[in-house]
Amino acid sequence: MIFDCIILGAGASGLMCAAKIKNAKTLIIEGNQKPGLKLLASGGGLCNFYNADLSFKNYYGQNPHFCISALKSFDFEDFKKLLAENKADFTLREDGKFFARSSRSVLDALLNSLGQNIDIRLGCKFKKALKNGDIFEVYAGGEVFKCKNLVCSLGALSHKNMGASSAAFDLAESFGHEIVPPYPALCGVVFTGDLKNRFADTAGISLKAELTCGKNKFLGGLLFTHDGISGPALFNLSLYGIKNKTLEINFCPQIKAEDFIKQNKNGPKHLLSLIERLIPPRLAKAILNGFDKKTADLTKEEISQTAKQINDFSFTVEKLTGYEKAEITAGGISTKEISSKTMMSQKTKSLYFTGECLDISGQLGGYNLAWAWASACAAAKSINEN
Repeated sequence: MIFDCIILGAGASGLMCAAKIKNAKTLIIEGNQKPGLKLLASGGGLCNFYNADLSFKNYYGQNPHFCISALKSFDFEDFKKLLAENKADFTLREDGKFFARSSRSVLDALLNSLGQNIDIRLGCKFKKALKNGDIFEVYAGGEVFKCKNLVCSLGALSHKNMGASSAAFDLAESFGHEIVPPYPALCGVVFTGDLKNRFADTAGISLKAELTCGKNKFLGGLLFTHDGISGPALFNLSLYGIKNKTLEINFCPQIKAEDFIKQNKNGPKHLLSLIERLIPPRLAKAILNGFDKKTADLTKEEISQTAKQINDFSFTVEKLTGYEKAEITAGGISTKEISSKTMMSQKTKSLYFTGECLDISGQLGGYNLAWAWASACAAAKSINEN
C-alpha cells in the first residue's frame, strides 16, 4: 500500500495534522506505546494550550518572523469548537492563558477527531526515510512504509523518557537541511562552585525578580531550588541561550536598594536586619555572604556594593538543568529552506516539518502548543490542496 500521507510522531503537532487531513489515507507512526506522552505532561497535567496574546515577538529563532503566516492562518475558533465537541472544558485566565480541564481531555479530543482514513502504528520506532521518484520509503519498526507526503512531527531532544531523540534532525539532514545547534530551553540554572555553597540554604524561596542577559530582560517569578534557580522569568530568558553568558538578577526591582539603605541608616542596628526588609531572610544572608555591620558605620562603598548585590547580582551561567528537565529544545531545523505558509521543504517536494523540531521556540504561556497546532494545520492544508 502507498499511503497518501505518513505522519511521524503522535504528539500534539502530529495528531493535529492528522485531524486536519481530509480524504487522504494517512498513517501515523509513533515510537512510544501510547500517543501524546509529552502533551499529557504539559502544564503538570493542566494543559496551557494557547495564549490570547499571540505574536511573533513571543518566539525565538534565527528568523522569528517565520511563524507569522502559520499563526495568523490558524483557526483558533475551530480548535475551540473541537475541544467543546469532545467536552474538553477550558478556561481563559486573566493573563491570557487558555487552560484545559486536563491534558488528557485535549489529547482525547484530538484522538476522537481522527477520521476513518487515519491509522496509528504505536511502538513503531522510526529509523530513516528515502525518496524514490515521487514516493517516500519510510523505515520504521522493522518495516518499510510508502507514501506520497511525509510529515515530520517528531519533536526534538527534551524528555528522552518520553521518546525524544534527534530523529527529526537526522531526517532533515539526510534531505540536505541545515540544523541550527540545539540547546535545552525553558529550563533552570544549576549553581556550581562558590555559588552552590553560597546559596545552599535558599531552596524553596520564591520572589518576583527581574532577570537580564544581554538585550533580553524578563520580570516574573524566580524560585530557588536545591541546586540552583528556576521559575518563569528564568525559563523565558533561557529561551535566548544563556549558557556561558552573564546573568544579572535584580532581587528587588521595585526598590533602589542604595537609596533604601541610606534612608534607613538610623533604623535597624545591623545591615542584615535591614536587608531582610527587602528580600527573604535566608536570601538576605546569602546575598551578604557573611558581611554584616552596624548600619550607622557603613561606608559609601559598602552601601554601594551591598546595593549592587541586591539590584544587580551577576554571575556566569555554567550549567543548565539539561534536556531531561527542559520543557523544550531551542534551535533545530533551519527555517531558511522551509515554506512559512505550508511547512514544506523547499529542497524536497511533499516533505513537511512541524512543531518543536523547527527553529521556532516560544516563551512560556501556551506559545509552543500554539505553534504545534498552527504549523500542523499549515501542513495539513497544503496536503489537502495538493
